[in-house]
Amino acid sequence: MGFLKSIGKAFVEEVPTENNRVEEDFQSYEEENVEVELDSVNTDTLIDDIYAQNELYDQSQSIFKVEELINSLPKEMVTETKRASVLSILSSFGLAATEVTDDGEKRMEVLDSVKEKINTESKDSISKKEEHIEEFKKNIANLESEIASEQNEVKISNEAISTEIGRIKELVKFVGGTN
Repeated sequence: MGFLKSIGKAFVEEVPTENNRVEEDFQSYEEENVEVELDSVNTDTLIDDIYAQNELYDQSQSIFKVEELINSLPKEMVTETKRASVLSILSSFGLAATEVTDDGEKRMEVLDSVKEKINTESKDSISKKEEHIEEFKKNIANLESEIASEQNEVKISNEAISTEIGRIKELVKFVGGTN
């Protein structure tokens, strides 16, 4: 019977199913930059902020519906059975796998773009701060050099003055006869 079954498959054209479409869509996902909104980065609420600012806050018809359904099924259920059950339940909600997959792809594009934006802006900011640090280091080195030069001038001046005072003291002692 196995041989006949495999011969029969040779003559049957495989019709793409919704499940195949989901896999194709996911494989076709490419990272690309899309215009995104992100007012500020608050790491505590980052993901929620990204979704809210990019109009992705509605999760009732999102890819997360799939996660919700997967979590509602028994953990020991076979993956293929889970997949079939999830697709069936989605269908009963009036959702096609392509809709939630498209939502997932859009979310990934937005998240990738926000990540790129955060990285680029942070890299620029860090670079500018490092430039300032280098300028400050040069200023500090110049100031330290000026301080060392001034300290050397003070030392040389003090020595010259002390030598002159000593010379004058000797002359005063000589003239005063105390020498």
